[in-house]
Amino acid sequence: LYVAVTLILTGTVHYSKLNITDVVPYVLRSIGFPFIGNFVSIVVIMTLVTVCISTMYALTRMIYNISCDGLLPEQFQELTPKSKVPKKATIFVGLVTMFFSGVLQLEILALLVNIVTLAYLILLALGVIKLRKDFGEPKEEEFRTPWVPFLPLLSIVICLSLMTQCKAITWYGFIASFILGSLIYFGYGYRHSKLREDSKK
Repeated sequence: LYVAVTLILTGTVHYSKLNITDVVPYVLRSIGFPFIGNFVSIVVIMTLVTVCISTMYALTRMIYNISCDGLLPEQFQELTPKSKVPKKATIFVGLVTMFFSGVLQLEILALLVNIVTLAYLILLALGVIKLRKDFGEPKEEEFRTPWVPFLPLLSIVICLSLMTQCKAITWYGFIASFILGSLIYFGYGYRHSKLREDSKK
């Protein structure tokens, strides 16, 4: 779908004019459809708001689940009595989001999210290779990643190639967040891991 939209855009307006943030609305306005272009802009803004809310929603649940595993303080497990929402995790995510969105530029935040996501996908691919090596083929009813280790290795190469294209400031932010995450894990999570405790039994 992305390739098809790109082909249409570059076939409508010269590619040298498309190095902008609002490409689709710009093209629509350029060919005489200003109303539709403005409508698309509004839809894009509403979509971004929806994505931000859903991402924060998912992040609060992630922090809740990580704390249930013992890798984060148990205070993040506290749920509201009526709606069962992880209250302190939600407040924490909201405060952190407000701080960084107020301090950093949107472009830097977007690039940081991209590079962290790519690093996460690399770890995920390594995890698939490790699990397949340690536990063999998954059972029939379990999810099975095909073409191991070729597909995970290909994913790692592609992610690394994309990460090398990131700006220096993005790498600084990534390294800082990696160090912070490592400190939290080795300073607290490793010692309180329930999985680690169960493996000792």
